[in-house]
Amino acid sequence: MTLCEPLPSLGAPVARPPFEEAGARFRPIMDAMTAHIALLDGAGTIVAVNEAWKRFADSNCGRSPGYGLGLNYLQLLDGMQGCQPCARCSAEEMELARRIAGGIRAVLKGRSPKFQIEYPCHSPTERRWFLLTVSPFPDDGGPIRAVVAHEDLTPLRAAQEAALHHSAQLAASFSRTVDAIALAIEKRDAYTAGHQNQVATLCEAIARRLELDEEQRQGLQLGARIHDIGKISVPLDILGKPGKLSPPELEIIRYHPQVGYEILCGIDFPWPIADMVHQHHERVDGSGYPQGLAGEDICLEARIIAVADVFDAIISHRPYRAARSREEGLRELALGRGSRFDARVVDALLAHLAEVEGA
Repeated sequence: MTLCEPLPSLGAPVARPPFEEAGARFRPIMDAMTAHIALLDGAGTIVAVNEAWKRFADSNCGRSPGYGLGLNYLQLLDGMQGCQPCARCSAEEMELARRIAGGIRAVLKGRSPKFQIEYPCHSPTERRWFLLTVSPFPDDGGPIRAVVAHEDLTPLRAAQEAALHHSAQLAASFSRTVDAIALAIEKRDAYTAGHQNQVATLCEAIARRLELDEEQRQGLQLGARIHDIGKISVPLDILGKPGKLSPPELEIIRYHPQVGYEILCGIDFPWPIADMVHQHHERVDGSGYPQGLAGEDICLEARIIAVADVFDAIISHRPYRAARSREEGLRELALGRGSRFDARVVDALLAHLAEVEGA
């Protein structure tokens, strides 16, 4: 049994109202509509149906006498709720029947201006979805009190599923592109590759604390994994120099966000990855580089990468210095909270680190 087909009677039909008189003047309008439409009286009895309702019943072996005319829709739905789950009437359909009966009663009694619900109505040969809408009928002194319309959403849902599948394929392709870029970085500079992976891990923890949605977290992960791609233009003798950098060498290093942006800006990612790379050394007080952006002008993902980047850089070994302590990293974040670094992002990372330490 499915809710998009006229339902079988659970007993003898109630006395039939004058169907022709009740629905005759609305029939041309009803029959012009593609939705399956039934008109109900104040008790929930079906007093008229349109041609689309009849055609659907005929093509799906409808079992209701006279397409359900004279049957009480509410009683049929209530009867489904009293069934035991079986091959013809699943627990999900029983719950759906309960919700629909409640929605119809709310409309009939004036407690609700409209009731709508999407539901599956699969056949043995195809997957189908419908939108049920129950609307009050204007009181013109006649018996009709509500309009029930089942609209076929199958083409729309199929298009949505195809779009989601295509989107998933594109996301996988973008991920493979990032993997290839990260591998190129790793082959040239293993330290930078390891640092990027550690930053990506911290970014994921921050993003979950900030309750970012899955799509935004996915883009953040990809951006974090290649945020230092611009260092591919920096000579290895500068990257690995054990002593203090000279001013010209420091300028070369500071130019890597711009180089990274120039490498990535031509790739049509569905996330602002080029901006993440470009802005991850910007600071919320405007003291960062290369553009001197401040506050909300810096994208959230870049503000997250900035905090994770600084913390991991402090606690990791560098060619020019040994790793510093975790406490020094925490102190640096606390000192920059709300000035150089986004306060919410810092708080999220501190909460994550405290939880990890206490585990």
